[in-house]
Amino acid sequence: MPEAATILNRPFWARVLLVFWGVEVAMGLLFAKVGFGWLGPSENGMAVLLIALGLLLALAGVVMTGLCWRIARLKGPAIEMTAEGLLDRRLAPTRIGWEHVAWKLVFNGRSHALHLDVGEPARSNLRPFWEQRAMGLFNRLFRYPEFTIVTLGTGLSSRKIATRMEAFKPPCP
Repeated sequence: MPEAATILNRPFWARVLLVFWGVEVAMGLLFAKVGFGWLGPSENGMAVLLIALGLLLALAGVVMTGLCWRIARLKGPAIEMTAEGLLDRRLAPTRIGWEHVAWKLVFNGRSHALHLDVGEPARSNLRPFWEQRAMGLFNRLFRYPEFTIVTLGTGLSSRKIATRMEAFKPPCP
């Protein structure tokens, strides 16, 4: 087995983006409020569209704000890879044994993202953080593996993190 790999947390950009995502939540709620104000008998659908898009914007912002908040507050390493398994402190507080991890690098049209599924019984004991569960629902909608190894706060690209993971377990096809 290779030597342990530790990826330190670098929270600078998470702190910067925390403000951006907070503003997105406020803007989404503002759009929804304006849409509610437009509701009436002569409404042609624009109010409902504005409400729906505003709430969608706010929901995405809440999830991303939560993720940035967790990364901005994290003390110690972000990711640890050892012979025993993978510990991503932004995903869950639990180490996942390599035998339960199925990961792959996914090209989503613009960039690469590192996704993973966790097999049972480790999945039942994982206790992922709420923002990772929310992103997992979105990932499943697009038929990606459930969880995302977030690059924010690592200073590394998805490809570089994947290269480190390959030393412990090869990717799934």
